[in-house]
Formats: sequence, C-alpha cells, structure tokens
Amino acid sequence: MVAIRSLAAILTYVIGLCGVIPLFPWLTALPRVFLVAGFLSGLWQDLMGRWKLKPWMQNTAIVPVFLFYALQFSRVNPIQPVISVLAIMLAVRISGEKTVRDSLQIYTLSIFCLASSSLFDLSPVFLIYLGLLLFVVAVALVLLTFQNQDDTMAVAMPELKKILFSGLLMPVLAVPLLLVIFPIMPRTQLPLWHFLNQPAIRTSGYSDSVEPGSQSSITPSQTAAFRAEMSRQAQSGLYWRGTVFNRTDGIRWSRNPRVPAERHEISGRTITQVIYPEPSAVRTLIALDRPVGIFMRRVKRSPDGVFELIGTTGSRLSYAVDSLPSGLIQQRNPVDRLFYLQLPEDFSARLKALASKIARSGKDDRTRVEQLEKNFRNGGFRYSTRDLPTGDRAIEQFVFDKKQGHCEFFASSFALLLRAAGIPCRLVGGYLGGEYNELGGYYTVTEDKAHVWVEAYINGSGWTRIDPSSFATNAGDVWKPPGSRSLKLRISQVLDSLNHEWNRYVITYDFEQQINIARHVGSRLRLANPSKILRSSVPYFTGILLLAGLLFAVRKFSLFRSRERRILNRFLRMVEREFDLSAEECASGLFEIASVADNCHVSKFVAIFAGAIYHDRRLTDSEYLRLRQILRFLKG
Repeated sequence: MVAIRSLAAILTYVIGLCGVIPLFPWLTALPRVFLVAGFLSGLWQDLMGRWKLKPWMQNTAIVPVFLFYALQFSRVNPIQPVISVLAIMLAVRISGEKTVRDSLQIYTLSIFCLASSSLFDLSPVFLIYLGLLLFVVAVALVLLTFQNQDDTMAVAMPELKKILFSGLLMPVLAVPLLLVIFPIMPRTQLPLWHFLNQPAIRTSGYSDSVEPGSQSSITPSQTAAFRAEMSRQAQSGLYWRGTVFNRTDGIRWSRNPRVPAERHEISGRTITQVIYPEPSAVRTLIALDRPVGIFMRRVKRSPDGVFELIGTTGSRLSYAVDSLPSGLIQQRNPVDRLFYLQLPEDFSARLKALASKIARSGKDDRTRVEQLEKNFRNGGFRYSTRDLPTGDRAIEQFVFDKKQGHCEFFASSFALLLRAAGIPCRLVGGYLGGEYNELGGYYTVTEDKAHVWVEAYINGSGWTRIDPSSFATNAGDVWKPPGSRSLKLRISQVLDSLNHEWNRYVITYDFEQQINIARHVGSRLRLANPSKILRSSVPYFTGILLLAGLLFAVRKFSLFRSRERRILNRFLRMVEREFDLSAEECASGLFEIASVADNCHVSKFVAIFAGAIYHDRRLTDSEYLRLRQILRFLKG
C-alpha cells in the first residue's frame, strides 16, 4: 500500500525544484540561502513526522522579508526584489507541513518562480522544466483530491497506477491545443528583462577597429558568435565577411563610411546560407565572403560588400544570404586609388624601403603581390596570440624583429606594404572556419574564430582576397580541420542542435513571420478552386466515413471489448428476452436482476461474475467457461 499524503509530499518537492532551479542562477546570495535552508528543513521535518514550524511562524517570517525588498524596489531595479520575494516565500512554505492548502500555495509559487526565470533566459531548458512542471502538477492535483477526502488514505499499486494515469492524461490532451495556439500567440525574441533593463550585451569577436600592438596577448573565447545553415564546404573557403577597414593612421585601422562607388560584375556559382547570429550590439551582418545579397528588411548595403542592420539591435534574428565564395569580385568602374592608397604621415622608413623593393620587383600589380607573398612565406613568420609586439612601432617590430603575431599583425603589415608599393587594398574583418554540425546541417562559428584578412585590387582581376596569416610557418597547425569525432563532441553537437532548433522555431518566430503565414494562407485561399478542392477531399471524407463506421461497429457489436464485457452483454440481452424484463430492470444491478428473474441459472451466473468483477479482478478461464455453459442452459 502507498500513502497518498507521502507521495503528494514527494511531488511537492519535485514541483518546487522545477520552479527554482532555472531561477537559482539569477538570484542573489540571500534568497539562495533561504531556498537551501527551506528545502532541507522541510525534508527533515517530513522524515521526522513532526513540523515545528507552524503556519503563524511562516507568515511572520515573510513580513520583514517583504518590507526589506519593497524598499529596494525602484525603476532601475524592478525585477530582482520581486523574484527574491517569490523565492523566499517558496522556501518558507516548503519548510513547513504539506497540507492540501499549503501544497497548492507551493505549486502556485513554483509556477511563478519558473515564469520569472524567463525574464532572464529563454533557452530550451525553460521548456523542459515547464513541461515537467505541468505533468507533475497535474498528477499532484489528483493526489491532493484524494488527500483532501482522507488524509490517511493509502492505496494499492494497481489503484495508484490508475490515479497516476488519469493525472498524466490531462496535460497530454492539452498538447493539440498548444500546437494550435502557438502560431498565433505573440512572443518576444529575447527575455523580457532585456526590454525592461538593457543588459551588458557582449561585443563581437571583431570590433569597429583593428589595432595591433595594443595588448601583448589574447585570450580566446569559445562563445558562439553565429550559426549558418548551409551545405558543407571546404574548410579553406570558410571566410565570413563582416566589416571593412579602409582608413589607417599607422597604428589603428578603422572604417570610413564614405566608401567610393563600386560597380561589380557578379558571375559564378552562389552559395545560399541562413545566418542566425547571437544577440549582439554590433550592427554588421555576417555572411560568407563575399555576399551579393542579404534578404532582410532594414538593411543598409555599402559598395564594399558590408551589410548593416538599420534600427535596434540586440534581438535574435535570422536572414538569408547569397554569396560568391571565390574571393574575387570584378569591378567595372575604375577604383579610387587615392582613397585606397592612403598611408600615415609617420610611415616607418624601414617599411617604406621594403615596399619600394617590392614595387621594383614586378612590372604589374600581380607580380608585386606575388613577390610580397613570397617575402612573407620565406620570412620565418609565426602565428601566435602570446608575446606580441606592443607600442607605436609594433608593426615594424613584427616585420623585422619578432616576426610573431596574430592575424591583425599579418593583415595590417601586408596591407601597409601593398599601399606603399602602389597597390590599392583594404582590411576585411570577420571570422574564419567553423565547426559543422552534421545533425543540424549548419556551421557553428565561435568568437575565437574572429579573423582579419586583406582585399587587394589587382588590375585586370578586381578585388582579390589574400590572407597573409596563411603564410605563417605554423599555418598548417592553426588552420587544420577539426579532429576526431569524440563522444563528447557528438553529445555537445546534439545539445547545440536542440538549442539551435529552439531558437529557430520558437525564439525567432516573430510577428513578421505570423503576418507572412497569414498572407500565404490568404493567397492560397484566393487561388483555390472549389471543385478541385472537393475532388481532392473525396479520399479524406471516405477515410473519415470508414473510420466512423468502424467505431460504430466496435460500439454496436462489442468488437475488441474484453471478454467480461462481451459475456455480460450477452447475459443481459438473454435475461431481457427470456424473462421478459424491461430495460430499466436490466439496468438496475446484477443482484436485483437475479432477484426479479428468480432463476437458479441466473443467480449462479451473477454469483460467479460478481465474485470476480466486484473484487476488481478478471474472470479466470474456468469461470469464463462456466459462465458460457450457464448461458447455453438459459438459451435452451
């Protein structure tokens, strides 16, 4: 036997945990201490069977807590005091006796705590806890109904299974309704707290400037920057374009928004991607280099292939892109050489001398670029994020002395030498590479993949992508493809895929998509042909009629019913016919039927049948055969 009260108490703790676990990381120290103490105190008292914390003590303890956090409530801090009070109220309630009334209060507070966690985070974890909470609450409510009738009630395992099944059936039946409501209900793309109080949103792996020499080392970050749905590509071609830096003072590269006009010749095979960037304060839209079109509203396009979002930033979004991955864009109008040949006034004499040597080594731009590439390949340069040159002469130290640096050093020095040699060029900031998720069919690009490379204008060819970092002696180690497919990596990809699907179909599903769906349905209805719809619906109506006929046959002729139900129906029909009983008399009860019929065979049938069914068990084979013999005697 299982005590209803004990099982309901266990489910109460489970419900409380479902409510506070998602909220726990966002709480301050005091509510966390209350929660831990409340759960431990409640468990200890439930195990001992004595509750020293009385309701009046709990209510008294909540009053000063409420006043303390009420004083902290303000326009700039409206959420933290509220969730702290909710968490402490739950801790206080769960620390006492679990009466029916107290349990209902705990359920309500747990639901509010879980809902409060969505103010900070809208990850799939919230959906998991919400689903678990709904199922457990449904079962617990059924148990509380029995507990309210008899606080000491205990049931056998078969009865308990039926109770649990009835409780689980309610949320299951609500799932179809959720599927109908989901497409039409409004939603936010970010936790609500982002609108009440703008958080400190991370900046992207690349910034609005390139400044080699500003720090002696770089710490990589594995935080995801964006995901790109597309077919798998060669690792060497995964250059993700963000912004372009076209102005330099010798130390720092930045972007001049007044970009000269460019008329491009677009040709070749394009690759389509759907990009899902992580929330960021950066307006630049990332795309596979080089993007020729981004299909999204409120986008500003610059002639140098930079796309920027117009309007507010920081929300989750997605956009489709068509790109030419060849790294070569031809330009029909002449390039603005003066704009792309600017050099700092205090340009290094040693760099100027090297650039003059490069300029004299070739007759045209292509041979000069090849000579500079050769100089970098044979110069003993190493790619590193540690022990970097610093200061105003960092580029000069990198080229002639240390010969060790990251992509900003390689790209900046290469571009300065190109400009000094008379070759127009600019820097491109973005990302390089990415981890392909086979399950989801997308690339995940993290912040440590932030990269800078060079775009040089070569007469006769156009803008050409050059990555000077690839000329490093250890470039093979730096750019090697991902290693073995370990179990840990596979598990992380599965979890990342689930998170991506959640963001794709739930978080980024916004009002604009709802409008598009409504317009699509409306256009389909306007173009619909009634006669064609009627003809195509005939098979469906036929199937529905056949299913209805099958259900009618099952109900009418007792098909697929238990043998107990079938033999009882035969008995009732036979008794009604043989002893001329009315339908009301046959429905009055088995023992009443036996009394009215006053027949030994009827009485024997009722005794055997009731002896099994009224004791909550099925008929044995011998009992079933005996009942069939009795029916034959009645018929004969």
